[in-house]
Parts: sequence; C-alpha cells; structure tokens
Amino acid sequence: MGRVDSTWPELVSSRARQTPNSIAVVDGDAEITYAELSGAAHELADRLRAADVGPGDTVAIAVEYGHRLPVGVLAVLRARGTVLLIDPALPSAMITTRLTEASVAVLVTDAVTGPRLGEAVAAAGDRRPLVLEWSGRRTDGGEAGTSSGEPADPPRPLPGDPAYLVFTSGSTGRPNAVLVSHGAFAAMVSAHGTVLMESAAAGCERFALNNPASADAVYSDLVALAHGGTLVVAPPPVRRDPEALAGWIAATGVEVLDATPTQIAALLADGREAVLEGLRLLVLGGEAVPPALWTRLRELTGTRVLNMYGPTECTVDVMCADLSESGPEPVIGRPLPGSTLRILGADLREVAPGTPGQIAVSGPQLADGYLNNERLTAERFVTLPSGGDGVGSAEVSGERAYLTGDRGVREPDGVVRFLGRIDNQVQIGGNRVELGEVEAALGSAPRVGQCCVVALTEDDGTATLHAAVVLTGGGTGDDGGAGAGADGVAALVAALSATLAPHMVPRLHVWPSLPRAATGKTDTTAVRGRILASRQDTAAGAGPERESVEQSVARFWRELLGVETVAPEDDFFAIGGNSLRAVKFVLRVRRELGVEFPMTRFFAGSTLGGCARAIDAMRKETADA
Repeated sequence: MGRVDSTWPELVSSRARQTPNSIAVVDGDAEITYAELSGAAHELADRLRAADVGPGDTVAIAVEYGHRLPVGVLAVLRARGTVLLIDPALPSAMITTRLTEASVAVLVTDAVTGPRLGEAVAAAGDRRPLVLEWSGRRTDGGEAGTSSGEPADPPRPLPGDPAYLVFTSGSTGRPNAVLVSHGAFAAMVSAHGTVLMESAAAGCERFALNNPASADAVYSDLVALAHGGTLVVAPPPVRRDPEALAGWIAATGVEVLDATPTQIAALLADGREAVLEGLRLLVLGGEAVPPALWTRLRELTGTRVLNMYGPTECTVDVMCADLSESGPEPVIGRPLPGSTLRILGADLREVAPGTPGQIAVSGPQLADGYLNNERLTAERFVTLPSGGDGVGSAEVSGERAYLTGDRGVREPDGVVRFLGRIDNQVQIGGNRVELGEVEAALGSAPRVGQCCVVALTEDDGTATLHAAVVLTGGGTGDDGGAGAGADGVAALVAALSATLAPHMVPRLHVWPSLPRAATGKTDTTAVRGRILASRQDTAAGAGPERESVEQSVARFWRELLGVETVAPEDDFFAIGGNSLRAVKFVLRVRRELGVEFPMTRFFAGSTLGGCARAIDAMRKETADA
C-alpha cells in the first residue's frame, strides 16, 4: 500500500511550522499556540516511545476534558500508537472492560483522573496497562510545548495503520470496538475540509470542542486543527446546562458549534434563539432531528445549520443536509465527497427511488471493522453485488460497503430521508445504544428473574429507555408485582449505574410477569404498550390541588421522565433526565409554582428531596420579601 499524504497529525504539524504563534486551543483562561500544542505532543510522544509504544499498540487517554485531549491524540498518533479516548466519569467496570477488550498497553492519566481510575486498572488484573501520569509539563521541569518540537524525520503512517478505537454498544451484551485507520480518518478530514472549512465555515476561526471524549464525533471537532482553526473547549458542566452553554457561547465568541439535537432543543426551550443566531454555523449530529426542532432551526436568521449523518463505522459523518436548502421535513441530505450511499433491499441490491430500504455506505471513510470480532465484521461490512447506481457514484462493482442498520428512502432528487432503525439500536442523547447490552446488564443484576428493555419516543422527539423486570423474592413492585418495592428498585438502579453509562440506565417497571407472544418469547410490543398505558394513567390521575412542593416536583418528574414512582432520594439525571428535560422542569416550576429556580441550583442538588426543599425555601423567601 502507498503512504497517506495528508493525515491529521501531519496537517497539524504543518500548521505548527507555518503559523507557530497562532492560537490552537482556548481552554478557560489558557491559550495554547500551535507551537505549544506541537511541542507538548512531541514530549508525550517521546515518553510513549520510551514505553515501547509503536504500531499496533493501543494507548488510552483518560485526562480532564480540555487542551490535553487534542495534545494526547496528536502524541499517540505521532508515536504510531492507536488512540482510545476514555471518559473518566464512566463506571469503573465499563472502563475496565474497555482497557481489557482493547488490550491497552499504556493508560495516560493526569493528577486528577489518575486516582479515579485506580480501581478500574486494578480490576484488569494481568491485563492491566502501564499507567503514565502526565502533568502537561516537560520532564526537565519546564513548560511543555515552548517550541514546535517537531522531530527531524517524523514517521509517516500507512493508510491501513490503525488511528483510533471507539467503543459502541453491543447487541450481544458486550460492547464493540470500532477500528478506524489513518486512511479513513484522513478521508473524513478531507471531506470536512471541503464541505465545512472551505464552504459552510469559510472565514470562521473559533470552533467549539463540544463532543464527549468517548464519542467518535470528538474527532470531527479536531478537524479544525488540521485547517488552522482555534478550538475553544466547552467544559462538561457547561455542555449539560443550557443556561451555562448560552453564556459560554456568548462569552467565548465561538462561531461554529457541533452539537446534538437534544442539546440545541434544550437551548431553544430555555429561550436562547438569540444565542444560536449569534453563531455563524451550527452542525447537528449524533441523533435524528425531530420535526419540530427542524422547523424552528429553519427559522433562525443569520446562522447556517447543517444536519450531519454517519455511523461510527463510517468515521463520523458521510451525509450532510443544509436546512436552508431543504424542505420542511427532516432529511439527512446527500453524501459528503468520497462517500457513496445506497438504499438496499433484503438481497443487498439497490431499490428504486421512493422505496424504503437499508442504508449502506461505501467509500474511503469505512472503518476496518470490529476489533476481535470477525463474525460481526463480516455481517456488517459486506461486498455488494455488481450492478446498479448509488447516490454519489456511478456504478456498484462488487465494492465493500457498511450495512448501517438504518432505514431510509431516496427521493427523486437524490436527497435521503432517515426512517429509523431496523434493529434494536437506538440513539440516547447522541450515544448509540444496543438494547441487547442494556438487557444483558440488567439480566445479570441481583434479583432480576426476567427483563425486557424497550425504547420509547417522547413528545420532544428524544428516545428514553424503559425496562420491565420481574424481581425474585418477596415484596411489591411498582405495578403490584412480585419484587422488592422501592428499596429493591433503588438497589437495582445503583447496581446498573455501577456497570452502565448514565445514558444507558433504563427507567424500571417492576411487574409480576412479562407478557408472552404465541412463540413463548417475551412480547415486546405488549411490554411497550403497557408502559405507555401506565404512563398515561399516571398523568391523567395527577392533579395540582393541595399538593406539597415535593408532591408537585414528583408529579413533574413522573410526567417528564415517564416513570410511575419517584422516591425522595432519586436523582433526576439518574432516572432518565437530560438537559432538555431539565429545562422543561425548571419552566414548569416557574409556571406552576411561581419560583424562578436556576438551572445551576438544580444541577447542584438534583435529588427529589433536595430539589423540593430548595424550591420550598425559595418560595418562602419570596413570600417574606
């Protein structure tokens, strides 16, 4: 194979040589130049090489979200290692699984994250990686990155060399690690350069670093550094709080924001249209855009809005729709340069325009496949039959394609509309979740005899996870079934929270038994219908008269989160809350209880009891004033 001419690390190094004093990253009050970014990466790359990191070795980076993240990625790629970004906030058991499944050779931490990860590293046993604590300072005591620090003859990667790994939820109960090569990463950088940097974002200088560290979309944020832009770090607390995010956008002067529809819907629910209209470019991705949000965003003035589509297996984004050039209904648009998209029937041949089918993607952005999972790789990365036309290229010639599991339809003008999933995969807050993984974790939890996990679409267009469970032992469940009552449910939620990321923990419904289909299997449709019916009954029976503040707050939560019961110790975000629903809760408190309850105060204490006490105190303060 030939060598890659324009990989991401080479492009960043070129920028450091051309404009060493330009600002690469803004992290709070700190401004890091391209020379400092490159120099710090060179220092860390040297330490990794000293630890025998080379081609094929996976290096996990678990540092505080900020400027160390792009420095770390650049350093690992310069050392010719494979990057695995880990969010230190993930449950310890999940981190251990990622360390072992990816055979991580070195784990890079800092003074803050290192102690947090001790339990996860120890649990890896004989497979635990070497832990390298990195302060961001040079080993000789000076500040890292005081010069460009470019190696005299930097090693250049081959197209097939692995660049990074991203874990996605697995349908069999085990997560899958997607392996992306330098060639695929370079193709994404090139496509984004054409569509964003040279077109939609032309002339923009300040780009948000807004995507979570463990998500593949963070690599699309890093594209800005390959084109000389400035990355402005949005700290995790800011990303979760619409009020704080709006203030951050205004204060930093960021011009380009890549965000999930849920994040943007929360801003709009909080009345922040003006902040969005202050952006030059808004890029949506990670989940489908609800029709109501699509309509509101098309009405923004002065801000260009793009809707991007692409599975992790296709290196972030392969489709794009400009809302100003689209109709009133959400679409995922047309392929980015280099990618080809087809709508296939069951025989893997392309169907006629207007006929729904499975979305398949071909092109240089395809990942290598799933790490250590040849069976799944063979199932999802296939060779298409010869013949037929695809969106974005002329003819299929037995080429390799990725079967996304998404349903879509191609309109006569070539624009593609997303129609949902054909399997048990859903998007929760921009994160891809396989219901099978959640069900496997739930089924292995203490006292769970049977379980069924389903996803429901809420009125705001977002998806939520729900689980019907049959608990072993005595007691009464939420719906009068055998179980362990509120204490047992709380213990089960705690057990799940120790093994699953917060967005994967479902709302629990304890039943005496699960409905069965004629085949003897669990009737998933009946489970979904019963949960919906119970939620409607709860909402219909609720009333504001003579309620205490805690009862009112509990009612708001039940209706917003779709749960039957709420205990005083329940945390809003642990039982299904997100930033959008938090905004809706605050608005209901303002409207029905007459209290201006700040989002910052809510985030500081988000249990039912604590929240109710804070609101009650604020009501009394207002009455006494």
